[in-house]
Amino acid sequence: MRHRRWRWLTAVTALLALTVSGLAPTAASGAADDSPWVSIDDPLEGSTLPGDTLTVSGRYHRVDRIELVVGAQQILPTDVDASAGTWSADVDLSATHGDLELVVRGRDLDTLYTTWSPAVRVQVDNRRAAVPVVSIVSPDEGSVGGKHVSVSVRVDSPTPVRRVEVAINGQHWRVAARDPHTGLYRVKINAREWLGDFAAIRARATTRAGMTGESPSTYVALGGASAQQPIATSQDRAIWIWERASYAVVFDETERDKLGAVMDDTATFDSDPIRTIYLGVDRYRDTDMLRDSRAEVARFVRWAKDRGYQVQATIAGGTRPPYFGALEQYEHFAVAEMEKVLDYNLAVPSDARFDGVNVDIEPYILPQWKEPGTTLPTRWLEVLDALIQRRDASGQPLLFGPAVPRWLDTSACCTQVTWNGTTKPLSDHVQDMTDYIAIMDYRDSADGGAGIIAQAQHEIEYAQRIGKPNSVVVGVETKDLTGGGDPETVTFYEEGRTHMEGELKKVYAAFADSPAFAGVAMHHFDSLVSLPSVWGDDAVWYPIDRSTIPKG
Repeated sequence: MRHRRWRWLTAVTALLALTVSGLAPTAASGAADDSPWVSIDDPLEGSTLPGDTLTVSGRYHRVDRIELVVGAQQILPTDVDASAGTWSADVDLSATHGDLELVVRGRDLDTLYTTWSPAVRVQVDNRRAAVPVVSIVSPDEGSVGGKHVSVSVRVDSPTPVRRVEVAINGQHWRVAARDPHTGLYRVKINAREWLGDFAAIRARATTRAGMTGESPSTYVALGGASAQQPIATSQDRAIWIWERASYAVVFDETERDKLGAVMDDTATFDSDPIRTIYLGVDRYRDTDMLRDSRAEVARFVRWAKDRGYQVQATIAGGTRPPYFGALEQYEHFAVAEMEKVLDYNLAVPSDARFDGVNVDIEPYILPQWKEPGTTLPTRWLEVLDALIQRRDASGQPLLFGPAVPRWLDTSACCTQVTWNGTTKPLSDHVQDMTDYIAIMDYRDSADGGAGIIAQAQHEIEYAQRIGKPNSVVVGVETKDLTGGGDPETVTFYEEGRTHMEGELKKVYAAFADSPAFAGVAMHHFDSLVSLPSVWGDDAVWYPIDRSTIPKG
């Protein structure tokens, strides 16, 4: 049952607040100049809510495609009353307890970019749904001797705990017993099968109400294992494959065969073969491939490596939308995404492991990026640094490379960024700390001051100066962007594949003598296979069945 009385009281309170402040209920901050805006009016900031179905509502002006973001983990559609300029969405809070942030977004009808409401933070009082907080007290990360590992776990939970379990590399979960003297849960695990390698230890606790919380991973070196260092190699050419398509190629051999045909095809468009896959590994619908389907992922990676491909896992912020993972309160989601890749790698044989991690968080999409005095540029560096530290702790030689926009060395926000006591362009800081960068150098011409070559020049020269070969990948766009605010000069969609290949030949020629140049990456698989040589009667397409691949 919805708490109708609570909702009525909240609505009355909101109306009184608007009246006292001199605002009519239908007014908003942007109304005076007719600029687009969207707001959340119910619930109010700081409200305490029951664990029921909550109807969130607000108003809007000159926006469409309105969506509600719930706790950076759900994006919900809304019901819109166009005549009244109002929207609403029902949120199921039955599995929520504690702090919850709500924010709504819509498409600005003037610019076709996203406009956001201020965030509304509420408390959900639903103790039954409280998720236990689990942490591994010992062993510490680092070297562990012996064939057995003794693990101690702390569990903080406002409701009774039914079971605590511990596993190495996600296998053979063992029940831990509670020590009545310390309150910690302890178990000894036989680690013989992992001696000589690094391993991930994780713990989980389940309450009597059925809510489960997991610890972060603790990485240990067993039997004298030594950390390995990544070695940058050419990634030419690379292609991004996002989750709809990545799940298809992992679970469907027919779709996998299509991918192989596209990657090896050099004749249709007189192009170079594709040899690096940036595989989206976030959860998709009800499946989390790296937790739920490791055998299928391993089978795909082996298939790819048998054909001579590199495979990197592409992660974002572990949030919805992905760029929320750059915010301090949501950084733990981004770290958890990184740990999923690391834990998968440690759990499978070496021939089924990812070669790298490609990171696509893009915090500059957040509205805070444009605020005066924003700290998001350095916050982004902090998140990347946290992810790299997790990679290093796991001892794995995984290449680490973020996707970055082409303007991090020229935009006013980013030319003078101070980090660890040094001030320089944000792109320089990113290159200092990572193994490579993939520049989203999205332009449809190689030449000119705004062309692909010029936009990557600083990053190429800086990589050479700091001695990082094979560390700059130049990305190009093939997606249909007509429904958004980006100009058509961003993508090769209008010109077609023949024009794109001609421009890429210029890019290869420009950077042929640079040891820093690691190749070209194309964004992304679904749109690339839907891109003909030219549009019109003379169009040539990849010789594959495209019926199961959505356009764009």
